Amino acid sequence: MQWPVLLLFKLNWLAAFFWGQQAVMFMALGLIGLVALQVRRYQWAVLIPCAMLSVVGVILDFSLVKMGVLSFSSSNLPLFMMLLWASFALLLPSLASFPKPFMPLFVAVMGPVSYYLASLAQVFAIQPDAILGLLILFPLWAAFAYLANSLLEKRYV
Repeated sequence: MQWPVLLLFKLNWLAAFFWGQQAVMFMALGLIGLVALQVRRYQWAVLIPCAMLSVVGVILDFSLVKMGVLSFSSSNLPLFMMLLWASFALLLPSLASFPKPFMPLFVAVMGPVSYYLASLAQVFAIQPDAILGLLILFPLWAAFAYLANSLLEKRYV
């Protein structure tokens, strides 16, 4: 595991969690650091699956907002969430280096848990209630974890 990658991701996550939209510039700098660290370790080709996973994550969250499962203070998916998805996607190659099946299990469980924690902190709301929202989020995150594992397992382990 690349500890600087984990540290930068956690800093971006904490910035999104505590400051949301006000943290966009800080998160953008963290994202640049994540790109530099992952390119240094895995070469430029790592950006392709990371970009694909980031776009998939943003589309999932955008869809959840439009379906009313996630509710932010604005009617759209905020920029800080898009930056958080890009940061998370850049963390995934490092997680893929752990023994099987750590990465997909970790992603499938911790994704919904982090959404639940963010809803408790009122970063956004999970509608119509947290339990039903989590029942929707768990299979989506499991599918995302499977996709991430499929894209990353052969090249970045």
